[in-house]
Amino acid sequence: MKYRQSLIEFKSKVQAIRLVLFFSFIIMIVKFIAFWYTKSNAVLSDALESFINIATSSFTLYSLFYSFKLKDSDHPYGHGKIEYFAIGFEGALILGTGVYILYKAIQNFIAPEELTNIDEGILITAASGIAMYFIGTFLKKKGREMNSQLLIADGKHFHVDTLTSIGLVVGLTLYKITGLSWIDPVLAAALAFHIMFSGFKLVKEAINHLLDKADVSAIEEITTSLQNKRRSNWIDVHNLRVQKFGQNLHVDCHITMPFFLSLDQVHNELKNLENDLNSDFSHTIEFFVHTDPCNEEFPCDICTVANCEFRKKTYVKELKWTSDVLMKNKKHKLIDH
Repeated sequence: MKYRQSLIEFKSKVQAIRLVLFFSFIIMIVKFIAFWYTKSNAVLSDALESFINIATSSFTLYSLFYSFKLKDSDHPYGHGKIEYFAIGFEGALILGTGVYILYKAIQNFIAPEELTNIDEGILITAASGIAMYFIGTFLKKKGREMNSQLLIADGKHFHVDTLTSIGLVVGLTLYKITGLSWIDPVLAAALAFHIMFSGFKLVKEAINHLLDKADVSAIEEITTSLQNKRRSNWIDVHNLRVQKFGQNLHVDCHITMPFFLSLDQVHNELKNLENDLNSDFSHTIEFFVHTDPCNEEFPCDICTVANCEFRKKTYVKELKWTSDVLMKNKKHKLIDH
Protein backbone atom coordinates (compact mmCIF):
# COMPACT_ATOMS: atom_id res chain seq x y z
CA MET A 1 0.00 0.00 0.00
CA LYS A 2 2.82 2.38 0.95
CA TYR A 3 4.69 1.57 -2.25
CA ARG A 4 1.58 2.12 -4.37
CA GLN A 5 0.99 5.49 -2.69
CA SER A 6 4.66 6.44 -3.22
CA LEU A 7 4.40 5.45 -6.89
CA ILE A 8 1.33 7.65 -7.35
CA GLU A 9 3.11 10.59 -5.68
CA PHE A 10 6.22 9.97 -7.79
CA LYS A 11 4.21 10.07 -11.02
CA SER A 12 2.45 13.23 -9.84
CA LYS A 13 5.82 14.89 -9.13
CA VAL A 14 7.19 13.92 -12.54
CA GLN A 15 4.09 15.30 -14.29
CA ALA A 16 4.43 18.55 -12.31
CA ILE A 17 8.10 19.00 -13.24
CA ARG A 18 7.46 18.19 -16.91
CA LEU A 19 4.68 20.76 -16.99
CA VAL A 20 6.99 23.31 -15.37
CA LEU A 21 9.76 22.56 -17.88
CA PHE A 22 7.37 23.16 -20.77
CA PHE A 23 6.20 26.54 -19.46
CA SER A 24 9.71 27.52 -18.35
CA PHE A 25 10.96 27.05 -21.90
CA ILE A 26 8.17 29.26 -23.26
CA ILE A 27 8.80 31.94 -20.60
CA MET A 28 12.56 31.91 -21.36
CA ILE A 29 11.88 32.54 -25.06
CA VAL A 30 9.47 35.37 -24.17
CA LYS A 31 12.06 37.00 -21.89
CA PHE A 32 14.81 36.84 -24.51
CA ILE A 33 12.35 38.45 -26.95
CA ALA A 34 11.85 41.20 -24.34
CA PHE A 35 15.65 41.66 -24.16
CA TRP A 36 15.88 41.77 -27.96
CA TYR A 37 13.24 44.54 -27.97
CA THR A 38 14.64 46.62 -25.11
CA LYS A 39 18.41 45.91 -25.08
CA SER A 40 18.12 46.13 -21.28
CA ASN A 41 20.74 44.36 -19.15
CA ALA A 42 18.18 44.09 -16.36
CA VAL A 43 15.83 42.23 -18.73
CA LEU A 44 18.78 40.08 -19.88
CA SER A 45 19.44 39.13 -16.25
CA ASP A 46 15.85 37.99 -15.93
CA ALA A 47 16.11 35.97 -19.16
CA LEU A 48 19.32 34.29 -18.00
CA GLU A 49 17.64 33.29 -14.76
CA SER A 50 14.89 31.62 -16.79
CA PHE A 51 17.59 29.59 -18.51
CA ILE A 52 18.72 28.53 -15.03
CA ASN A 53 15.12 27.51 -14.28
CA ILE A 54 15.23 25.05 -17.16
CA ALA A 55 18.60 23.65 -16.08
CA THR A 56 17.51 23.18 -12.45
CA SER A 57 14.10 21.72 -13.37
CA SER A 58 15.87 19.22 -15.65
CA PHE A 59 18.18 18.20 -12.80
CA THR A 60 15.15 18.07 -10.48
CA LEU A 61 13.46 15.64 -12.86
CA TYR A 62 16.56 13.43 -12.91
CA SER A 63 16.86 13.52 -9.12
CA LEU A 64 13.22 12.44 -8.75
CA PHE A 65 13.88 9.32 -10.82
CA TYR A 66 17.09 8.64 -8.90
CA SER A 67 15.55 9.16 -5.46
CA PHE A 68 12.72 6.71 -6.26
CA LYS A 69 15.18 3.84 -6.71
CA LEU A 70 14.87 1.13 -4.08
CA LYS A 71 17.45 0.64 -1.36
CA ASP A 72 20.46 -1.45 -2.28
CA SER A 73 23.66 -2.69 -0.66
CA ASP A 74 25.50 0.49 -1.66
CA HIS A 75 22.71 2.79 -0.44
CA PRO A 76 21.11 1.12 2.61
CA TYR A 77 19.14 4.28 3.46
CA GLY A 78 17.86 4.71 -0.08
CA HIS A 79 18.61 7.45 -2.60
CA GLY A 80 16.38 10.23 -1.27
CA LYS A 81 19.15 12.61 -0.24
CA ILE A 82 19.87 13.44 -3.87
CA GLU A 83 16.89 15.82 -3.55
CA TYR A 84 18.95 17.98 -1.19
CA PHE A 85 21.93 17.81 -3.55
CA ALA A 86 19.57 19.02 -6.32
CA ILE A 87 18.49 21.94 -4.12
CA GLY A 88 22.14 22.85 -3.53
CA PHE A 89 22.89 22.53 -7.24
CA GLU A 90 19.99 24.86 -8.02
CA GLY A 91 21.20 27.35 -5.42
CA ALA A 92 24.76 27.29 -6.79
CA LEU A 93 23.53 27.97 -10.33
CA ILE A 94 21.36 30.84 -9.11
CA LEU A 95 24.30 32.25 -7.13
CA GLY A 96 26.58 32.05 -10.17
CA THR A 97 23.96 33.71 -12.36
CA GLY A 98 23.70 36.56 -9.86
CA VAL A 99 27.48 37.10 -9.99
CA TYR A 100 27.40 37.23 -13.81
CA ILE A 101 24.48 39.68 -13.80
CA LEU A 102 26.35 41.92 -11.35
CA TYR A 103 29.38 41.85 -13.66
CA LYS A 104 27.24 42.87 -16.65
CA ALA A 105 25.56 45.62 -14.60
CA ILE A 106 28.93 47.15 -13.68
CA GLN A 107 29.98 47.07 -17.33
CA ASN A 108 26.74 48.74 -18.38
CA PHE A 109 27.10 51.37 -15.66
CA ILE A 110 30.54 52.31 -17.01
CA ALA A 111 29.36 52.33 -20.63
CA PRO A 112 25.54 52.78 -20.58
CA GLU A 113 23.41 51.85 -23.58
CA GLU A 114 20.14 53.45 -24.62
CA LEU A 115 17.08 51.23 -24.18
CA THR A 116 14.48 50.74 -26.92
CA ASN A 117 10.83 49.58 -27.18
CA ILE A 118 10.19 50.15 -23.49
CA ASP A 119 6.40 49.66 -23.72
CA GLU A 120 6.77 46.21 -25.30
CA GLY A 121 9.40 45.27 -22.71
CA ILE A 122 7.10 46.27 -19.83
CA LEU A 123 4.17 44.25 -21.20
CA ILE A 124 6.23 41.13 -21.93
CA THR A 125 7.98 41.24 -18.56
CA ALA A 126 4.70 41.72 -16.68
CA ALA A 127 3.10 38.78 -18.51
CA SER A 128 6.04 36.46 -17.77
CA GLY A 129 6.04 37.55 -14.11
CA ILE A 130 2.36 36.63 -13.74
CA ALA A 131 3.01 33.24 -15.37
CA MET A 132 5.92 32.52 -13.01
CA TYR A 133 3.82 33.43 -9.98
CA PHE A 134 1.20 30.81 -10.88
CA ILE A 135 3.88 28.19 -11.66
CA GLY A 136 5.58 28.86 -8.30
CA THR A 137 2.28 28.65 -6.42
CA PHE A 138 1.48 25.36 -8.18
CA LEU A 139 4.87 23.86 -7.29
CA LYS A 140 4.74 24.93 -3.63
CA LYS A 141 1.23 23.50 -3.28
CA LYS A 142 2.31 20.20 -4.84
CA GLY A 143 5.42 20.15 -2.64
CA ARG A 144 3.40 20.62 0.56
CA GLU A 145 0.87 17.98 -0.51
CA MET A 146 3.62 15.42 -1.16
CA ASN A 147 6.08 16.57 1.51
CA SER A 148 8.72 17.30 -1.14
CA GLN A 149 11.34 19.91 -0.24
CA LEU A 150 12.55 19.79 -3.83
CA LEU A 151 9.24 20.96 -5.33
CA ILE A 152 8.86 23.59 -2.59
CA ALA A 153 12.37 24.91 -3.35
CA ASP A 154 11.53 25.12 -7.06
CA GLY A 155 8.31 26.96 -6.21
CA LYS A 156 10.21 29.47 -4.07
CA HIS A 157 12.62 30.03 -6.95
CA PHE A 158 9.76 30.88 -9.32
CA HIS A 159 8.32 33.30 -6.75
CA VAL A 160 11.73 34.97 -6.54
CA ASP A 161 11.58 35.32 -10.33
CA THR A 162 8.17 36.95 -9.97
CA LEU A 163 9.63 39.58 -7.63
CA THR A 164 12.42 40.11 -10.15
CA SER A 165 9.86 40.75 -12.89
CA ILE A 166 8.01 43.25 -10.68
CA GLY A 167 11.27 45.09 -10.10
CA LEU A 168 11.95 45.12 -13.84
CA VAL A 169 8.52 46.57 -14.65
CA VAL A 170 9.08 49.32 -12.07
CA GLY A 171 12.58 50.02 -13.38
CA LEU A 172 11.57 50.14 -17.04
CA THR A 173 8.66 52.43 -16.17
CA LEU A 174 11.01 54.80 -14.31
CA TYR A 175 13.42 54.76 -17.25
CA LYS A 176 10.59 55.62 -19.63
CA ILE A 177 9.49 58.55 -17.43
CA THR A 178 12.93 59.96 -16.58
CA GLY A 179 15.21 58.77 -19.39
CA LEU A 180 18.05 58.33 -16.87
CA SER A 181 20.58 55.86 -18.28
CA TRP A 182 21.90 54.69 -14.89
CA ILE A 183 18.53 53.24 -13.85
CA ASP A 184 18.99 50.04 -15.89
CA PRO A 185 22.45 49.01 -14.55
CA VAL A 186 21.53 49.98 -10.97
CA LEU A 187 18.34 47.93 -11.23
CA ALA A 188 20.29 45.01 -12.71
CA ALA A 189 22.80 45.20 -9.82
CA ALA A 190 19.97 45.25 -7.26
CA LEU A 191 18.39 42.22 -8.91
CA ALA A 192 21.80 40.49 -8.96
CA PHE A 193 22.17 40.86 -5.18
CA HIS A 194 18.60 39.65 -4.70
CA ILE A 195 19.26 36.62 -6.91
CA MET A 196 22.56 35.83 -5.15
CA PHE A 197 20.86 35.98 -1.75
CA SER A 198 18.12 33.56 -2.83
CA GLY A 199 20.78 31.21 -4.25
CA PHE A 200 22.78 31.39 -1.03
CA LYS A 201 19.68 30.45 1.01
CA LEU A 202 19.07 27.38 -1.14
CA VAL A 203 22.71 26.27 -0.82
CA LYS A 204 22.55 26.75 2.95
CA GLU A 205 19.29 24.77 3.14
CA ALA A 206 20.82 21.92 1.14
CA ILE A 207 23.92 21.81 3.35
CA ASN A 208 21.78 21.74 6.50
CA HIS A 209 19.80 18.77 5.15
CA LEU A 210 22.91 16.91 3.97
CA LEU A 211 24.52 17.41 7.40
CA ASP A 212 21.31 16.15 9.07
CA LYS A 213 20.46 19.33 10.90
CA ALA A 214 17.54 18.62 13.25
CA ASP A 215 14.24 18.96 11.39
CA VAL A 216 12.14 20.65 14.06
CA SER A 217 8.81 20.19 12.25
CA ALA A 218 9.41 16.45 11.65
CA ILE A 219 10.46 15.93 15.28
CA GLU A 220 7.37 17.76 16.52
CA GLU A 221 5.10 15.65 14.28
CA ILE A 222 6.67 12.40 15.50
CA THR A 223 6.53 13.55 19.13
CA THR A 224 2.82 14.40 18.82
CA SER A 225 2.12 11.04 17.21
CA LEU A 226 4.04 9.19 19.95
CA GLN A 227 2.15 11.09 22.64
CA ASN A 228 -1.22 10.31 21.04
CA LYS A 229 -0.45 6.63 20.35
CA ARG A 230 1.56 5.83 23.49
CA ARG A 231 0.85 2.54 25.25
CA SER A 232 1.34 1.59 28.86
CA ASN A 233 4.36 -0.64 28.14
CA TRP A 234 6.17 2.26 26.50
CA ILE A 235 7.38 3.58 29.82
CA ASP A 236 9.89 6.11 28.51
CA VAL A 237 11.32 7.31 25.19
CA HIS A 238 14.58 9.26 24.98
CA ASN A 239 17.52 10.05 22.69
CA LEU A 240 15.13 10.63 19.76
CA ARG A 241 16.85 11.54 16.49
CA VAL A 242 15.38 11.96 13.00
CA GLN A 243 17.04 11.83 9.59
CA LYS A 244 15.18 12.61 6.38
CA PHE A 245 15.90 10.80 3.12
CA GLY A 246 13.58 12.30 0.53
CA GLN A 247 10.12 10.95 1.33
CA ASN A 248 11.38 8.63 4.09
CA LEU A 249 12.15 9.35 7.72
CA HIS A 250 14.72 7.35 9.66
CA VAL A 251 14.14 7.53 13.43
CA ASP A 252 16.56 6.43 16.15
CA CYS A 253 15.45 6.32 19.77
CA HIS A 254 15.73 4.47 23.08
CA ILE A 255 12.58 3.07 24.66
CA THR A 256 12.20 1.73 28.18
CA MET A 257 9.89 -1.23 28.68
CA PRO A 258 9.08 -3.52 31.64
CA PHE A 259 12.02 -5.81 32.31
CA PHE A 260 9.78 -8.87 32.70
CA LEU A 261 8.54 -8.84 29.08
CA SER A 262 9.79 -11.66 26.88
CA LEU A 263 11.87 -10.98 23.79
CA ASP A 264 8.87 -11.86 21.65
CA GLN A 265 6.66 -9.42 23.58
CA VAL A 266 9.22 -6.62 23.18
CA HIS A 267 9.39 -7.32 19.45
CA ASN A 268 5.60 -7.06 19.18
CA GLU A 269 5.61 -3.77 21.10
CA LEU A 270 8.17 -2.34 18.69
CA LYS A 271 6.10 -3.45 15.69
CA ASN A 272 3.10 -1.73 17.28
CA LEU A 273 5.20 1.40 17.68
CA GLU A 274 6.26 1.35 14.02
CA ASN A 275 2.77 0.57 12.68
CA ASP A 276 1.03 3.14 14.88
CA LEU A 277 3.32 5.97 13.78
CA ASN A 278 3.35 5.00 10.11
CA SER A 279 -0.43 5.23 10.10
CA ASP A 280 -0.11 8.96 10.88
CA PHE A 281 2.26 9.80 8.02
CA SER A 282 2.03 9.60 4.23
CA HIS A 283 5.77 8.89 3.99
CA THR A 284 7.47 5.83 5.45
CA ILE A 285 9.05 5.94 8.90
CA GLU A 286 11.82 3.44 9.58
CA PHE A 287 12.68 2.86 13.24
CA PHE A 288 15.96 1.76 14.76
CA VAL A 289 15.06 1.29 18.42
CA HIS A 290 17.31 0.43 21.35
CA THR A 291 15.28 -1.08 24.20
CA ASP A 292 16.12 -0.54 27.87
CA PRO A 293 14.62 -2.63 30.66
CA CYS A 294 13.17 -0.80 33.64
CA ASN A 295 15.06 -1.38 36.89
CA GLU A 296 15.34 -0.08 40.42
CA GLU A 297 17.02 3.09 39.18
CA PHE A 298 14.09 3.87 36.93
CA PRO A 299 11.27 5.48 38.97
CA CYS A 300 7.91 3.74 39.09
CA ASP A 301 6.12 7.03 39.73
CA ILE A 302 5.78 7.74 35.96
CA CYS A 303 5.19 4.12 34.86
CA THR A 304 1.63 3.46 33.66
CA VAL A 305 1.86 -0.36 33.61
CA ALA A 306 -1.17 -1.62 35.55
CA ASN A 307 -1.00 -4.33 38.26
CA CYS A 308 2.79 -4.56 38.21
CA GLU A 309 3.89 -6.94 40.98
CA PHE A 310 7.42 -5.48 40.86
CA ARG A 311 6.38 -1.84 41.48
CA LYS A 312 8.64 -0.11 44.03
CA LYS A 313 6.86 3.27 44.15
CA THR A 314 3.32 4.48 43.77
CA TYR A 315 2.33 5.82 40.36
CA VAL A 316 2.08 9.64 40.50
CA LYS A 317 1.46 10.91 36.97
CA GLU A 318 2.27 10.38 33.33
CA LEU A 319 5.23 12.36 32.01
CA LYS A 320 4.04 14.22 28.92
CA TRP A 321 6.22 13.60 25.89
CA THR A 322 7.47 16.71 24.14
CA SER A 323 10.33 17.13 21.68
CA ASP A 324 12.54 18.59 24.44
CA VAL A 325 11.84 15.58 26.65
CA LEU A 326 12.29 12.88 24.00
CA MET A 327 15.50 14.30 22.51
CA LYS A 328 17.40 14.14 25.81
CA ASN A 329 19.88 11.28 25.92
CA LYS A 330 18.89 9.98 29.37
CA LYS A 331 16.09 8.14 31.07
CA HIS A 332 13.56 10.56 32.48
CA LYS A 333 12.55 11.06 36.07
CA LEU A 334 9.61 12.96 37.49
CA ILE A 335 11.90 15.09 39.65
CA ASP A 336 13.60 16.45 36.50
CA HIS A 337 10.34 17.98 35.36
